[in-house]
Amino acid sequence: SMATGKSSISDVLPDGTISSMPWRKAGVKYAQNDIYLDIIEEVDSIVDKSGQVISSEVTGSIQANCRLSGIPDMCLSFTDPEVIDDCSFHPCVRYNRFERDRVVSFVPPDGHFELMRYRVNTATNVAAPLYLTPQISLRDETNPHRGRIHLQLGHKATSSLILPGGGSTSLGARNQSQCQIEDVVVEVPFPKCVKTATLNATVGSCLYDEASKIAKWNIGKLNPNSAKHIAQLSGSMVIQGNAQDAELPTIIVHWKVPVASVSGIQIAALQLTNEKYRPYKGVRTLTKSGRFLVRS
Repeated sequence: SMATGKSSISDVLPDGTISSMPWRKAGVKYAQNDIYLDIIEEVDSIVDKSGQVISSEVTGSIQANCRLSGIPDMCLSFTDPEVIDDCSFHPCVRYNRFERDRVVSFVPPDGHFELMRYRVNTATNVAAPLYLTPQISLRDETNPHRGRIHLQLGHKATSSLILPGGGSTSLGARNQSQCQIEDVVVEVPFPKCVKTATLNATVGSCLYDEASKIAKWNIGKLNPNSAKHIAQLSGSMVIQGNAQDAELPTIIVHWKVPVASVSGIQIAALQLTNEKYRPYKGVRTLTKSGRFLVRS
């Protein structure tokens, strides 16, 4: 559960008590102490058929996996906390301290937990690292019982994603020559008038489910420097009944880019007090699609 109110944990830890911390077990011991943080940002977007972004929103979360002995008191600071807004926290976080100093001070639970959620301040609409150009017709000129589809998906030269060492952290366009897009999946929910579809993909594989009328095109990795950086799907549909009233499908695109972020948020320090050991600290960043829709 997330809380934005006052935490029950005081700024100074009392000696040897964790009664005020129901999220932390007593007597936790590890031979090797480590804490891992994943900064995950999700892009929700609606894009029209010409590629113009109609609306976009970016939310982020920090997922933690903590294997630390005793009662570790952690303090997480960012190089540029002003790029994030509307923060909500796990109950372990001292909210007043964040309000005052913009640092995340907490005694972590053991194991996996969500440390915080936030919204990214974006002055303009967010440009994704890939484009999808759809051409869908539910009525062929020569045959009214046949429709056609052609999708082209490729790597964009610039986007709103920020890679480490990418210069300033303002939300400008970036050169994406090093950006590898992974787990790319395109879903096309066909209207009811489509009886069946025959589809061929130049990259990856495509399955059409007759029952749900959804075509799922699994592309996988989209590498900007390979011959497969542009993927195409084309085919035809058998139309039954009246296609005139049917709406063209809104296409759902899934993708993720390791190491990148939209906010450019960077961790300045993750400090531990109240314990003598020096833990291993790992931080990863990932940007992925949330609800990413392309109108056709």
